[in-house]
Amino acid sequence: MLFKSLLVSVLCAMGLQASAQDLVPLPTQPEGLAWPTESWPEGELPEETRDDLQLLVQEAMNRDQGQEMGKTRAIVIIHEGRLVFEAYAENFGPDTKQVSWSMAKSITSALAGRAVMLGLIEDIDTPMPSPFAADDPRSEITWRQWLTMTDGLDYLEIGSTGLMDNDVVQMMYGPGRFDVAQHIVDEFELAHDPGAVWNYSTAGFHLIARALQEVTGAEDEAGFARTMDEMLFEPIGMEAVPEFDAAGTFLGGSLVWASARDFAKFGYLYLRGGVWQGERLLPEGWVDFSRRDPASTKANVYGAGWWLGADPDPVPEGQAATTPPFDAFSAQGHEGQTIWVVPSKDLVIVRLGIMPNGGNNWPALYEWNQSIARLFPDAEPEVSSAP
Repeated sequence: MLFKSLLVSVLCAMGLQASAQDLVPLPTQPEGLAWPTESWPEGELPEETRDDLQLLVQEAMNRDQGQEMGKTRAIVIIHEGRLVFEAYAENFGPDTKQVSWSMAKSITSALAGRAVMLGLIEDIDTPMPSPFAADDPRSEITWRQWLTMTDGLDYLEIGSTGLMDNDVVQMMYGPGRFDVAQHIVDEFELAHDPGAVWNYSTAGFHLIARALQEVTGAEDEAGFARTMDEMLFEPIGMEAVPEFDAAGTFLGGSLVWASARDFAKFGYLYLRGGVWQGERLLPEGWVDFSRRDPASTKANVYGAGWWLGADPDPVPEGQAATTPPFDAFSAQGHEGQTIWVVPSKDLVIVRLGIMPNGGNNWPALYEWNQSIARLFPDAEPEVSSAP
């Protein structure tokens, strides 16, 4: 009990406790329903949802890679804790592991939350362990600033005009590919005061992953992979395979492999407020921290490792859905990977596929997810954010 009291005090000091004034409460686990640790309980689609959903799914599954929203490889829908729908392209199925791309950032953020819960990170407003020298001002960037992409580095990913000026391409597949951490040290100086400007950054989440390797004491890739299993994946029954660079850094901004059903388990952990099978895995308030705009910048589309899924006036423009339900939040990855979490509908939608990143593809995918969400009835009004 003493440890629990101390933990709550630390979290309050960190500012993780949510006022929830602007957040739809997270629904609780339905009484008597089995948790999906071993397998998903199955359920039926609401009758009023079935026909329209089939049309939206058929339209998505029939598109080719070159068409708007690209090729869909997997769809999994979880409603009120039950698997109510899934569909797969040819050669893909319930057990097929697919690449997360940047959905890995949400997983890395969850691992940071687990590290807080386990006392490995005492305060996210302290400097994060990093490869920067002690006298380098970048060494003072905090866990919170890295997690919310307000680190201030002179880094360009979204908005680049080609492969040569896209820093993630150069870091992952160009000169930085053998040692991403050293590449970040060498290439990206501070451009802004940390905390002042939001800037989408895979580099920052690679460094968070490196810092987690340090605070957990993992000695090598295999050791940290086992640590990830023990901390996060095994408790929720998720079989996931992380990737590392040649220097041994977990590529926590980009590369985790899992099945669509298992990505749905991860989304479900957040839908249930970080609680799983009666055990709190993420600190009280961590999910609300993840799905809230830090409000310290002009941007309003990103929380802490998660995209804020919908806003009538997103900043930057085009980086979020503009239609309801406005409480949606999501993990998103290159070429159209999404875990769409909608508390007001007690809903998780996983879509995996391959599509171009340009044009209207992402707005179309946002609207597709929102169109599916609107087909489901509102969750029961007595839902609560308490576990």
